[in-house]
Amino acid sequence: MEPKISPIFMRVFSSFLFVLSVQFTFACGWSVSPETSRLALFRAQREGFFKLTPFYYSADYYYATNTVSSVDQEKNCLEWKKKLGNSINPDDVRKILYETDSEQFQTAFENKSLKNVFPKNTFVDALLLSKNKAFLNYILLAKKLEYGNVEYTKWESWDQTEYNYDNHNQLEDTFDFEKKIKSTKDSFLKQRYAFLALRYYFYAQQKQDVIQLYNSYFASESNTILKPWALYYNALCIDDKVLQNYLLSKVFNSCEEKSFAVLQHYNWKLTEETLTLAQNDEERSVILAIEGLRNPAPGLKSIQEIYELSPNSLFLSFLIGREVNKLEDWIFTPQYTSDGAPSVVFGDTDWYNYGKVKEENFNKDILYLRELEYYLISIREQTSGEQKDYITAAIAQLCFIDDQVEEGKKYTDLISNKANASIQMQKNIQLALVSLKQDNLKDEKVQNQLYTYFDSVENLVETDHGLFKNLYSLYRIASSDFRKKGDIVTAGLLSMKSDIKNDGEYSGYSNSSFFNYIGYFDRNASVKDMDLLMALQQKTDKTPFEKYICSGTIAPNVNYYKDLKGTIAFRNNNLELAYETFSSMPQDFWEKNYEYKTYLNEDPFTPKILQKQEERKFDYRFNKTDFIAKLIQLKRQNTANSNLQLAHAYFNVSYLGNSWMMTAYDWTSGASYIDYVYGDNTENEKKYQNGNYYNLKMAKMYYGKALKMSRNSNEKAMASLMIFECNYYDHYAELITEEEEAKNPFKAGKELVNFYSIYKTTPTFKRYNCPLLKSFIN
Repeated sequence: MEPKISPIFMRVFSSFLFVLSVQFTFACGWSVSPETSRLALFRAQREGFFKLTPFYYSADYYYATNTVSSVDQEKNCLEWKKKLGNSINPDDVRKILYETDSEQFQTAFENKSLKNVFPKNTFVDALLLSKNKAFLNYILLAKKLEYGNVEYTKWESWDQTEYNYDNHNQLEDTFDFEKKIKSTKDSFLKQRYAFLALRYYFYAQQKQDVIQLYNSYFASESNTILKPWALYYNALCIDDKVLQNYLLSKVFNSCEEKSFAVLQHYNWKLTEETLTLAQNDEERSVILAIEGLRNPAPGLKSIQEIYELSPNSLFLSFLIGREVNKLEDWIFTPQYTSDGAPSVVFGDTDWYNYGKVKEENFNKDILYLRELEYYLISIREQTSGEQKDYITAAIAQLCFIDDQVEEGKKYTDLISNKANASIQMQKNIQLALVSLKQDNLKDEKVQNQLYTYFDSVENLVETDHGLFKNLYSLYRIASSDFRKKGDIVTAGLLSMKSDIKNDGEYSGYSNSSFFNYIGYFDRNASVKDMDLLMALQQKTDKTPFEKYICSGTIAPNVNYYKDLKGTIAFRNNNLELAYETFSSMPQDFWEKNYEYKTYLNEDPFTPKILQKQEERKFDYRFNKTDFIAKLIQLKRQNTANSNLQLAHAYFNVSYLGNSWMMTAYDWTSGASYIDYVYGDNTENEKKYQNGNYYNLKMAKMYYGKALKMSRNSNEKAMASLMIFECNYYDHYAELITEEEEAKNPFKAGKELVNFYSIYKTTPTFKRYNCPLLKSFIN
């Protein structure tokens, strides 16, 4: 079954986002790639994993990598050193074979300036010796062939994919490959000339010539790196697809550069038939390993079969690591990301009942995790050395995924102190997990030890960018654990650390914007949390842990935090604290920061919903301190008119109003960058000001008070009309189905009836009466 990407769960409202820059998000929503959001903590490696990098578990077809193994090229350079003398530096061979433009080399030769162009190059010096003239002639021919190829391809390698066939035809006319091969006495050169010809015939689609050359010059036992290169071309010229599969598996096992190319051509449907051609257990284990390298489903059966054939197999270790990464994706990714689904899902997933599916999948995955864990425990004692340490680390990680902290600690302690650097790094990640789950996270010593674990991984990132994924995952889990302990400040800063590492990039934080610094706290912090965060920002003698979590995450301006504290107080209807906080800030803050000037620029005491577009004016100078002061003053007056103004104000600071940014920092309608990073905020927003933000509860309350207290029919008309508007938008605050609407139809209410009867002579009625409005009472 082919995996596919999970859909994005949409929110109800449309979206204006202010994160890195102002942008608009429409119904399609905002998303990141599933591979970006996938969690993965297990990245222990054995020596030799590098060539398998494209086959790490991934939500993409292949794991993205920007590096290619140079092992085969290094072997080739060493073969030249062995042939021409130990005085040759292999780096000098590499310089000529793989880093020198063909035209540059040929021009230098023709001008008799090779020594000048390549000074102190031991390989060039050796080639210029009279006894080595045949070797120089070979290099010149190879460079001519290289010059006839497309730009940037290199000879004596496997990675040419396109050729200039006109140049090739000219070369064939002027050069007799067969004659040159037969006339060359030196077996080293004979085989290299044969490889040049074989590769040439492959791209010229002369399959029989390729097969003949391979059988003549490479089929016998040979230690040269040219053999697996030649075997690759030979395999692709064979029509028998089963035999082709078998030969490709031999190439896969014998050289590094071709691993990715082999799997692009390997036919997974023919694995059983391919196994019948295997000559021994090692060959069978390789074929089974290839079968598992792109399997997105549980692969324990293959692991068991490979272990029986080759218990210390490098491929066995790699497949065990893939299996751990699958389980991290299936269990951790839904638990710690906003989408709530693993990065790889299958076409038959029931998204309409995903809550049930998610629970069923979790139970199934935990059972599979334990089956894999018990199997690895059963074989661990039969392994040794690096294999044993690797399996031990895998068992420990499975324990942590299953929340078996004590068992995980036991196996972490069994990892040898002599294990390689990658496994030692994994051990530090696992010790960090133990501390996060068991220790007192408020203790300074515990925090500084966590810093040591985190920093040990950070120090390796520059040499292995794949570890960004581990740091992203580790910080996300650490953030969750600190949050569970009630430490929102540390949780928020670690969450930012996680986002910084996401996808191996520093996201928007390389040039952080206002909302980057407050986003997590906007969603999760209380007023008290903001006080603690500001105290940490101002603290001069931070501990190593505090310095670490603040690095790149703490806001450069304390007023960012004050603005959020005041906003939280306003959401909580604590006008006095909101006023105290806003008044302590520079009063031009809202003109110079974020998008306040763009979205807080209309009169908040005129109900937006009644204004025609041409009536709206965007020149209002909005100051939060002054706005809160006026609300406090209006509440104290407690008159019909003051309550009517309060009602207008609370209508406008709702989702529907012109001053919504007084209450919220984003106005969302579909999955957005903000939602991806911090999660869907709808449930929090429903609680703002006792339900006013979406459901206009406070606005309706103040309109009700104004209606009751007023002796002015025009004021009563306005209050009645706006109570109807509040009721209408409250009813349709969330999308409902036709069936739900039929069961619970919207009713206009007595206020609209009164508007069309008692108040039909008022100026307010004459201004806002319209057929659409009247239709609600017919």
